[in-house]
Amino acid sequence: MSDFTRFSAIEQLSYDKVTSKLYNRDYWKVGEGYRYYIGFKGSNRYVDVHTGFLTDGATIPRAIWWLLPPLGEYSQATTLHDLLCNTYMITEVIDGVPTQVPVTRKEIDAILAEAMQVLEVTAWKQSLINCGVNAYRIAKNPTAPKERLPA
Repeated sequence: MSDFTRFSAIEQLSYDKVTSKLYNRDYWKVGEGYRYYIGFKGSNRYVDVHTGFLTDGATIPRAIWWLLPPLGEYSQATTLHDLLCNTYMITEVIDGVPTQVPVTRKEIDAILAEAMQVLEVTAWKQSLINCGVNAYRIAKNPTAPKERLPA
């Protein structure tokens, strides 16, 4: 991972009361969209998290929220991960043209790990989150986007 990888903006989340009530789960809405370059800033591979995207934060069992709540220093990375799990697509500039290209769940989880490093998330939190997503991927073997919420 390059030292130059960065998010293009600080994440702004606001609680979405209507969606949370409708789905009986907490959801937050992205207030200002941002771009995450994969590998290094200005790379030809990136993900745009759009304004209005809904995230449930880190999917952490409620019993350990005291240790690792759904929102924290890792929120921007977990929002990015949620978007990727909804699409299984990134943007890659091919011959000067931004093109949507598919990625695997393993690649999605690796992007999450990189994004947490970029955000300088505390090492033990990175380890716990990475263990959780890797265990989920191995146990459930997801190969397609999860059900999408209306945005």
